[in-house]
Amino acid sequence: MLQKSLLVAITLLVSACGWQLRDHQLLHPSIDAVYFVSTEANTALIGDLKRALDSYGVRFVDTQSDASYSVSIVAVRENIRTVSINSSGRVAEYQLNEDVDFYIRNIQTDNVYPVATASSERVYEFREEDILSSDNEEKRIRYEMRKDIVAQVLAQLGSVKTSNPNPDQ
Repeated sequence: MLQKSLLVAITLLVSACGWQLRDHQLLHPSIDAVYFVSTEANTALIGDLKRALDSYGVRFVDTQSDASYSVSIVAVRENIRTVSINSSGRVAEYQLNEDVDFYIRNIQTDNVYPVATASSERVYEFREEDILSSDNEEKRIRYEMRKDIVAQVLAQLGSVKTSNPNPDQ
């Protein structure tokens, strides 16, 4: 009996402090189907968003009329810049930035949530003597950045049910 009450107390304490598993987001049950609008429909970002939604049991639909929400990707910006140079005057580190501007629209109520930006930034070491390894490192980092952006878009999508885009209503 003591173990059971201790377990209940720990569970309540952990849940009360807001702790949750990493990468664990809950989407509202009313979000059952999502439609994506993007100028580049076959990008890796859209593919990752579709897979993430599928893992939450949310369907990706091909027509806006079948969706409960639509996510419009307005702009995708990828930048790379030199962060530092080595003693030979050559690049030692690069900084990668990716920004995605998007907005969400509730199809049933026709509410449009304001444009938001999902951003990710990473720095990696460029090894001139091992260019193939550095190229693979950049690809891996870009994949991780895309996962971060997908998580930010899903977090915004998950919060639309609890927020009102038009405070006057």
